[in-house]
Amino acid sequence: MTGQLDRIIELDKLYNKSHKSSALKKIAIASGKGGTGKTFFAANFAYQLSVSKKVLLIDLDFKLANIHLLFNLHPQNNLAEYFESKKLFEDVITEYNSNLHLVLGDTGFSDKSLPSVTQIEKMLEDIEKLSDKYDLVLFDLGAGISNENIFLLTQSDIKIIVAAPEPTALMDAYMVIKQLISNFAKENILVTINRVVEPEEADQAFDNLRTALNHFLKTNIEFLVSIPESAQIRRSIIEQNLYSANQKADKVIKSFITAEHKISKINQVSNINHPSFEPTL
Repeated sequence: MTGQLDRIIELDKLYNKSHKSSALKKIAIASGKGGTGKTFFAANFAYQLSVSKKVLLIDLDFKLANIHLLFNLHPQNNLAEYFESKKLFEDVITEYNSNLHLVLGDTGFSDKSLPSVTQIEKMLEDIEKLSDKYDLVLFDLGAGISNENIFLLTQSDIKIIVAAPEPTALMDAYMVIKQLISNFAKENILVTINRVVEPEEADQAFDNLRTALNHFLKTNIEFLVSIPESAQIRRSIIEQNLYSANQKADKVIKSFITAEHKISKINQVSNINHPSFEPTL
């Protein structure tokens, strides 16, 4: 218990130290529980964003990293080697295509070998150094409300919570958002409802979540998009073929395009409200 408390205090200090505007936009993708399709969303959303932007997707699920499976990659380098100081951050980047690069995770982390606060801080600093190479960085976080997840969410410009329509999944999403609000990170929280059978199902699920947040936490969230349940999605996962890269335009692809457009608008507004500072010589 003492060790966990010390880690919370360290992360809180790191939050206060590093929470400042950045030229490189960061998007964190999280879920309250496993099985919502978060990683499927992260991988395919990153691909859609890379159609017009330079994107770096980082697998930050420290215990169950599996994004490499969706890309059908066998990683030669992974994030564990970086945290173990065996390689530089840029040396663990894998190129999927010219616009989409990946940092793949490792499933070998135990509680004792989770990255330290100092290591997380250094990673964020190293990511900032890549601002001339990428437009967007996406974090695919592990499920749940670990201290590391909440901290990385607070450090991101946009927070996307992926939920399924079931009440249990919505309750878990509620808990993630509650933690964000407790950490003063209530801006730009968007919700994706995944694995939707009927469109009305997504509308009802989001309305229920929004109503609960309004009532109990006096806060609002935004709806990003819904992703329909699909036999083609299941097949693509089994065959390890990235859906967005191998499927013609359908309802799923259109959902990712809609999400990309919404994120672009949010970034445009953010750039207007927080323009880059250029000193006058």
